[in-house]
Amino acid sequence: MTDTEGRRDGVRILARRTLYEGFSRYCEMDVEERSADGATHVLSREFQTRADVIAVLPYDPHRAIALLARQLRVPLLARGDHDGYLAEAPAGYIDAGEDAGTAARREAAEEVGVALAHLEPAGTVFSSPGAMTERISLFLAPFSAADRRHDGGGLAHEGERIEVLEVPLADLAAEADAGRLADAKTLILVQALRLRRPGLFA
Repeated sequence: MTDTEGRRDGVRILARRTLYEGFSRYCEMDVEERSADGATHVLSREFQTRADVIAVLPYDPHRAIALLARQLRVPLLARGDHDGYLAEAPAGYIDAGEDAGTAARREAAEEVGVALAHLEPAGTVFSSPGAMTERISLFLAPFSAADRRHDGGGLAHEGERIEVLEVPLADLAAEADAGRLADAKTLILVQALRLRRPGLFA
């Protein structure tokens, strides 16, 4: 299939193909890139098409803790050097008809059982721009003990079996400084909170 989108700042889309469609869609695109001297070259790249997602770090400023979701991540298990489990900031897809803030509140309620009133945007980033279309909207969100509505754990019909962790913010900072905070979105959110609320990490 030839794409008719035309040239974009020196890049022209020549063709786009769907290679596989299941839980995610995998595509291949042929593009022509023109350099400053007028020369052109054609490259083909495979990529994963994914809907936009959110990630939110719920934190209790009075107890100086954050809520993380620990769950199995099959791609990590596939690496062979990891047990597959990762503690992360709650995250998930933005469903049809939702905005990012609504999705952040829904995912926090589903995964860690907390009702979030206030969301502080912390940026919008591409999780792996060389491999997928996914874009993540990031939020920081204060909560109190009264906002804990249930145990969380995720949705069973989506195959989620989430362990909810209360992690001291000082421990998260220490893990970040030691290079052991392995989840990118969680690392970004922890560092953003450190910049904006440094007193919570004392």
